[in-house]
Amino acid sequence: MTLTGVTSKAIRKGDPEPPLASGKFRIYNMRFCPWAERAMIYVAAKGIEAEVINLNVTDKPEWFYSKHYQGKAPAIEHDGKIVIESGFIPEYLDDAFPESRILPTDPFEKVQQKLLAERLTMVAHAVPQLFAVMRDRNLKNEKQEKVFEVLQQAENLLVHDFYAGSAPGYPDYLTFPFFEKIWWSASLDDVVDLPIRGFPGIQKFPKLTAWFERILNSDVVQSVTQPIEFGAEFMNAYATHGTLNYDLGL
Repeated sequence: MTLTGVTSKAIRKGDPEPPLASGKFRIYNMRFCPWAERAMIYVAAKGIEAEVINLNVTDKPEWFYSKHYQGKAPAIEHDGKIVIESGFIPEYLDDAFPESRILPTDPFEKVQQKLLAERLTMVAHAVPQLFAVMRDRNLKNEKQEKVFEVLQQAENLLVHDFYAGSAPGYPDYLTFPFFEKIWWSASLDDVVDLPIRGFPGIQKFPKLTAWFERILNSDVVQSVTQPIEFGAEFMNAYATHGTLNYDLGL
């Protein structure tokens, strides 16, 4: 897999649109956004050679609104076609690049994996609980109990090595970024009682622990993810001060 520009600085308002050569594939990204990371992981897992353009999504370049009507990340661009939204991009990629298909071709199995990914969006909804604790540590016990409830449900849904079965697939790749944000949060002092090594905690969630480490250490995820120290700092700064340093660590 070849993704160039993963650690490039964010383009912002006033910056010109980088030229895109004919036939080249591009993904518009925000380095710390879990929704954008879903698309990044899927592109990497399919082995697509892609140019990554990181965006300042607060002070967006004007030209980007022609790619996404709301100026959000992610978006992909290929052969004059633009596809937006992290829930639609993966299926488009499987149809456009069928030789590296990730979703099953069997209609029933395909629907089952999509339904499982939809159920696992509960993990995304747990992340704001930890933002609340970053703002007020007095909320820790109340909020982390809600996070643990979600993690237990995710543990119960994991019946194989991966959510997709014996190998990682659609529900694994679309869900991982939100588990990662909980992992980042756990590295901050007194936010959530989960160990950093062996997330989410082998005693509480043994299946999730093994799953998370397999996905985190895969070549696919390592090619697109950000270091934990930068991710945790970005989340904490946003939660406590509303600061968004898109070029943190560069």
